[in-house]
Amino acid sequence: MTGTTRRTFLSLAGAALAGAGAAGCSMIEGDDKSTGSGPAKIDRPLNKTRTLVTYFSVPETDDPNNMTEDEENSTHVVGGKVLGNTQHVAQIIEKRTGAEVFRIETAEGLPLDHGTLEDLALEQQEANERPKLKASIPNLEEYDTVFVGYPIWWYDLPMPVYTFLEQHDFTGKNIILFSTHGGNRLGETVGVITDKLPESTVISNAFTISRDDMENAEAEVSDWLDSLG
Repeated sequence: MTGTTRRTFLSLAGAALAGAGAAGCSMIEGDDKSTGSGPAKIDRPLNKTRTLVTYFSVPETDDPNNMTEDEENSTHVVGGKVLGNTQHVAQIIEKRTGAEVFRIETAEGLPLDHGTLEDLALEQQEANERPKLKASIPNLEEYDTVFVGYPIWWYDLPMPVYTFLEQHDFTGKNIILFSTHGGNRLGETVGVITDKLPESTVISNAFTISRDDMENAEAEVSDWLDSLG
C-alpha cells in the first residue's frame, strides 16, 4: 500500500476501525445525500423492550495512556475506559433508549496494529470475503427496531458487517443506521444496506460522526434520536 493510500484509509476509515469514529457529526439528511429510500422517521416511538442496538467496533488499544495517533483516532476515553468510537456511540444510544446491545465480533481476533488491520480490511474487501462471526443474535424476532452501527472502512462497510446483515433475517423490522468516520461520512452505505435488506424499512435519517468530533457525540446523538420520531 502506498503512503497516500494508507493516509486515505486513515482519513476515510481509520476512526471507524477502532470501534466507531471522525470530523463533524451530521445526519444524512441535508448536505449529505442518502441513497436510501426509506422514511426519515420511525413510525412509532422506540420501545426499549423491542429495540436492539448492534455495532461493530475495533478499538486499537485498551490502554488510555501514551496512545499513538492511530490509536487515538480509533478510540474515545470515557471515565478512564477506552472505547471504540462506534462503541461509544452505541453506548450513548443504549443509555438514551434503554435498549439491549449486541456487539458484532469476528470469530478470529483482529489485529490491533493499525497498518496490519487496514491491510486485512482491504484484503477482505477485495476478496468480497465474509469473515465468520463469533456469535449470532439468538432472539432477533423479539425486536421491532434494530440500530446498526459501524465504522467506514475503505469507503464501505467492514466486511464482518456484511456477514452480520446476511446471517440474520431482518424482515419487517425498522433499521436505523449510525457510523463513525475519518472523512467519508456514511459513504454509500445507506444505499448498500437498503438494497441488502429489501424486506426491512431502512430509515434514511442515518447518523454519522467524525472521529475528530467525538467529544460532542453525546449531544449530537441525543439530537438525532429526538429527530427520529
